[in-house]
Amino acid sequence: MSTASATSSRVTAATPGELTAICEDLFGDVYAAPSAEPLAVCQWDMAIIDADASTRAIGTGEGVRVGVIDSGIDATHADIAPNLDLAASCSFIRPGTPTALPAEFATSCTNKAALRDFYGHGTHVASEIAAPINGIGIAGVAPEATLVALKACTAEGYCFVDAVAAALRYAGDQRLDVVNMSLFADPYLYYCQNEAEQRAMLEQLKSAARYAQQRGVLLVASAGNQADDLQHPTIDDISPDYPPDSAVTRQVRNNCRVAPAELPGVVTVSATGPVGYPGYDMNIADYSSVGMGVVDVTAPGGDYFSATGTVQDAVLGALPNTPSLLWDAFDPLEPALPGITVVDQGQRYGFLNGTSMSAPHATGVAALIIEQHPGWSPGAVAAALERTATPLACPANWQPIDEADDRQRCYGSPNRNSFFGAGLVNAYNAATS
Repeated sequence: MSTASATSSRVTAATPGELTAICEDLFGDVYAAPSAEPLAVCQWDMAIIDADASTRAIGTGEGVRVGVIDSGIDATHADIAPNLDLAASCSFIRPGTPTALPAEFATSCTNKAALRDFYGHGTHVASEIAAPINGIGIAGVAPEATLVALKACTAEGYCFVDAVAAALRYAGDQRLDVVNMSLFADPYLYYCQNEAEQRAMLEQLKSAARYAQQRGVLLVASAGNQADDLQHPTIDDISPDYPPDSAVTRQVRNNCRVAPAELPGVVTVSATGPVGYPGYDMNIADYSSVGMGVVDVTAPGGDYFSATGTVQDAVLGALPNTPSLLWDAFDPLEPALPGITVVDQGQRYGFLNGTSMSAPHATGVAALIIEQHPGWSPGAVAAALERTATPLACPANWQPIDEADDRQRCYGSPNRNSFFGAGLVNAYNAATS
């Protein structure tokens, strides 16, 4: 892992001026900048869900506590720190956890150093939810919400069942308002109930999720990046993904569930690219899993190269200022993919793609609903999130991308279908609900 710092000469990231020139050229005539933050012109994702000044005049997520079950959060990042409740944050990476670094191990919530995000994923997700309006970088959907880091994913991005379940129970104990889960719980993608070990692990997750929900926590999860139809699953060829090289190809049916996306009561989110961009009319991201009765809503997750032909079709978010796997992987790509990373006032950002990016947009919108209706149950908030979404019809003439694409068709009505659920989340509608 690289030891380069944000100020090292090895960093090749774009300057804010270089990146905003790219984004102005790509998006300036299509989307209004959603804020006056320095990199806002690149935030097409916030523009298409109306996470803008008109919404912030009504709601900002103030007072809403948002848990982020992920790889940790960079507590030093200037676009994270103002909204991070470090005292309530906790790492659930126990000593000996596979793929974790010793620095991530924690035996109690007092070890705040263990929250460090060595992967980079959690920092990006958190910034999409609640990056503050502070004249640095970007703005999140709910820029005054309170973030609580619930670290359950390792430096290599593995989020094992025990850690995810512990984080969910802690969220219930803390009575957080909403929790984002941009993950599937390792080591299985699909947990099949006819297999005793997998059934036990799925029940562990169900029980923990139920505990959190009973204590008022709304749970939001990504649908997954396997281009699967979760209502009609066919093949799982990546499980188990740990230990290495132990995966087997197996047929899966409806007795098998992706977790947490298919846990009862969880709001599950598919991903779109830059909806409304001229010539981009499929809307569903190339990788996004779907499923009637599974996907509740959709949100911007990015769709590399699909609208403008650039990496700016993905979602811009914060990355740790300390060394992280994602920064070390993406920053060297800068010469070939201009603007894939950027440093603004010493703070790192990058463009990432996935339902991992769509879920936090829905989580941020949920925070706006909770701010207006603090007494509502998780079910009521979930219903409002769907009710205030902008319907997206099935794409005309859509076909599977290749033989690995299990989304054989989009089915349902213009108001609710297998690709987009009830539609694209909308921050303004939510704040005024």
